[in-house]
Order: sequence, then C-alpha cells, then structure tokens
Amino acid sequence: MTTPMNISEQAEALAKAVHAVLQANPAVQYGLGGTSDVPPRLYDSAPEDPVYPYLTYGALRSSDIGGDETPLANHQMTLHLWSRYTGRAEVMALLGQLGHALDPETLTAAATVAVRSTVSVFSDVLRAPDGRTHHGLLRLSITTHPKEEASA
Repeated sequence: MTTPMNISEQAEALAKAVHAVLQANPAVQYGLGGTSDVPPRLYDSAPEDPVYPYLTYGALRSSDIGGDETPLANHQMTLHLWSRYTGRAEVMALLGQLGHALDPETLTAAATVAVRSTVSVFSDVLRAPDGRTHHGLLRLSITTHPKEEASA
C-alpha cells in the first residue's frame, strides 16, 4: 500500500503538469513564441530583457479541503501574462487560450495527481506602470486528489 501524497507533493505535481500542458498546447505555443525547436516563453522568473509576450508563474497557495476518507487539496494558482502589443487584445486572447488549455482531463493526463476541477476565479488586464506593457492575470482554483484515490 502506498502512502497518499501530501498537499505539498500534490502542489508540486500540479505545477509540473500545468507547465507541461502549457508547453505542449499548440495555441499557447503560438501565442508565446514557441516553435518546434523553441519552447514557448513560460518562466518562473522572467529574464532581464524578455521577448514579449511571455508568461510568468505567480503565487501557488494550497490547502487541505478533504475529510478523513477523502484526501482533497485546493490550489489557488496565479498566472501572469505580459505583452507590449498596442492594445489589450493579445493579452485577452492569451488568457482565453490558457483557460481552455488547463482543463481537468488534460491536467490529469499530465500529472501524478487527479484533477477534479479547474475553475477560473478571475482574469484581469491592467496597464503596467511603464505605460507600455499590458499585464494579464488569471487566477485558477484547482482541486486535486491522489490518483490512487481516484478509483475509490
């Protein structure tokens, strides 16, 4: 019998799955400059002089929401998009592509955890303080449970 994954292990598995799914999704690849030879611009921390548009991973907050017999975790994840396109259209299109790419079935297939639900809590498009850059935010609420518990 295996030991169930704890919350931090589930969070790590989910973060890896999100990255893998976004990196492999054709619409996200196209929108963030990926090609067959170059991965899309997905960063934990952006380079000093980035090429736009790009995505950075923001906060990931995880909490135990399960009971004694049902090990569930909820993860609040924030994704940040950065664009220098003249209007908001590029950021808005990319936010939509991210939301479509991160569905529960696709994430579960890429993860060592089962994703029960993925909900977009909010999205926002702001102008950054430099006046040239648009900043898009996507907050996701993702509920997971260990895959070995998925069939129970």
